[in-house]
Amino acid sequence: MPTTADASSRPATPRTDRTTVRAYAAVRVERGPHGAPRLAELRSDVPVVLRLTGVTPGRTGASTDTNSLPTVTVHLVNGAAGPLAGDDLRLDVSVGGGVRLVLRSVAATVALPGHGPGPSRLVVDAEVADGGELDFGPEPTVVADGADHRMMTEVRLAATARLRLREEILLGRFGEPPGSILSTLRVDVARADDPGVVGAARTDGAPSGWTPLLRQELLLGPSVPGLQGPAQLGGARAVGSLLVAGPEWAGPGPEPTVAAGVSRLPLTGPGYLVSALADDAVTLRRRLTAALVPPAEDP
Repeated sequence: MPTTADASSRPATPRTDRTTVRAYAAVRVERGPHGAPRLAELRSDVPVVLRLTGVTPGRTGASTDTNSLPTVTVHLVNGAAGPLAGDDLRLDVSVGGGVRLVLRSVAATVALPGHGPGPSRLVVDAEVADGGELDFGPEPTVVADGADHRMMTEVRLAATARLRLREEILLGRFGEPPGSILSTLRVDVARADDPGVVGAARTDGAPSGWTPLLRQELLLGPSVPGLQGPAQLGGARAVGSLLVAGPEWAGPGPEPTVAAGVSRLPLTGPGYLVSALADDAVTLRRRLTAALVPPAEDP
């Protein structure tokens, strides 16, 4: 049976200001003894509220087919408005071998200004074991006027793990100027000759046994020089990326492509990166998913 916990069952975290929120949530899935997917942990802390929304058993004899893996689907339900300035939110994700986790959200996240100290912050830390897959595609993050938000995502993949990671950002709500956002993405892949490295201690440099797959940092906001110029967003208010990684891309990846508002770049490693710009969230999503190999609609 899965274990579920809330704020009352975890160590208390000091709150430095009554107007700020500190929240920690976690989801851990693994393959059970008879091959069925197992939700080993589901921990929520308002406003980061997780809900189990589906379990699909895999097909016998097809465990190497990503579409046949036993699958657990979890949705993120925003339990409060925000994040606001000073809020510090964290989500830990762990996917075991031979199982797939589909992680979605039910609505966009709206980063808002507030009276707390410093920017709002969301940290996502994920690891995927050999033969496992993480499909993480939350709804867009909307950066409201006056907001200052930080998003940090770190993913560690075992040598035969798979990843599909989508990030979408909307600059401002309808008819308002944008706030500021700094998005940082780090993805590392374990060396095939160093088994069991998933879960090892990390350092800021090049951790032993790991190969960097992607380092990406995106700074957007009204103070960024030339943000709406042709060298950056060109007037677009929606920007996003879609990272696909897995053993099938360990050799030569798909051909690089550039089209109106979208590009696909093979990475030096098992994957490729799709980047897109658009005037709205719907067009952005279509451009990202159309560049997948093969093209697909978001589930």
